[in-house]
Amino acid sequence: MSEFVECQNCGRRFFAENIECPYCRDEQEAREQMRAQRPASGGSMFRLLFTSFYVVLVLVALLAFLAARRVPLGPGRLILMLESTAALLTLLGLVQRRRWGRRAAVGFILANAALGLAGLLWQGDTEILAWGPGPLVLLLFLLPFLTAQARERYRR
Repeated sequence: MSEFVECQNCGRRFFAENIECPYCRDEQEAREQMRAQRPASGGSMFRLLFTSFYVVLVLVALLAFLAARRVPLGPGRLILMLESTAALLTLLGLVQRRRWGRRAAVGFILANAALGLAGLLWQGDTEILAWGPGPLVLLLFLLPFLTAQARERYRR
């Protein structure tokens, strides 16, 4: 005749012959297995956000370059060319998964948000600031770059 013992951790009953609760051990193994299977990049949601940010960077670089060709020489053209160059350099750093690429992405997003806010607050000619309120949308991409998954992804 075998005795049953109640686990102090989960409250389930098991044979006294076992030293450990088999239910707790199985649950712990399942949790460890799930952690091992989780991708380092943070999953499909982060992959989608990072990929869509790459597309946004390409579009910003292309549109800024095309707009710079139409703007007369002056501060507006300079800002548009800087915008295009910054977008391409940020894209390069992100595609190569460089640590500076993540920092450049955060800086790019914050700088464009500042440009957008300045364009909203500026009462005069917003062409000098190049973009207006459009860059505020880029703030949606800021959160993924501040997570631990982004630090793991961009660590070279």
